[in-house]
Amino acid sequence: QDLDYVKSVGKRCKDAGFNFMLDFHYSDTWADPAKQWTPNAWKTLSDTQLYDKIYEYTKECLQQLKTAGATPDFIQTGNEISYGMLWGVEGTTANRCYTNSSAANWNRFFQLLKKAGLACREECPQAKIILHSERTPNPNVLTDYFDRMKNNAIDYDIIGLSYYPAYHGNLNTLETALNTLENKHYGKDIMIVETGYCYAWPLAGTTFDYTSTYPYTEEGQRHFTADLVAKLNDHSSVKGLLWWWPEDNGNKSVTDSWWNAALYNHN
Repeated sequence: QDLDYVKSVGKRCKDAGFNFMLDFHYSDTWADPAKQWTPNAWKTLSDTQLYDKIYEYTKECLQQLKTAGATPDFIQTGNEISYGMLWGVEGTTANRCYTNSSAANWNRFFQLLKKAGLACREECPQAKIILHSERTPNPNVLTDYFDRMKNNAIDYDIIGLSYYPAYHGNLNTLETALNTLENKHYGKDIMIVETGYCYAWPLAGTTFDYTSTYPYTEEGQRHFTADLVAKLNDHSSVKGLLWWWPEDNGNKSVTDSWWNAALYNHN
């Protein structure tokens, strides 16, 4: 059912002449840095079997999208995979990839990425592969992460970042992250693949108050968006910006509460 929905959305994007980005979560639930749980159907697989499964699953999904006329232009092989993915059953602390994690954990992660990326290259050779991290406030973590990707020959095209002022800080935080990545000369484009700013009430779990510069109003949101775009235009390496869930107006289909960062009102 979910794949049928993705086919439909992707086909509409392609028919309208828009680029289509596909974001694999590789989980039964929303995957983010705190939730990268292995799907229940895969939880008994060994690591070797899991490498084969992620390849087969990615390949099959892409084959079906191609048949449906919804070939992706961009593919994220995992969502906000700052600390790895497919950790195991919910609650496990194994298989996570922090800066001080074991080489075995990181090597397992690299094999998963290589297998997923191989399927992408075989089925959608024109698509750009994105590696997605939300560690924008931690440039040292970002460079450790992408150094490891370079040193282990991970095949990808674009560094994908999440940037939410509510959780990550002001625009100078983003500027520092972009400068740091550019100075490393990875040879990769950069995209902000998730952003958002609210227009009425603060987002749940907000840790940074930016209202002195951008009030929680429609005009405040517009001002933030304009300044963000201007900031990104100063960086030739940045090739795209995506607003997360721009159409939310109290719909609980993605989160269990009002996201409050819709970009437009479709009512």
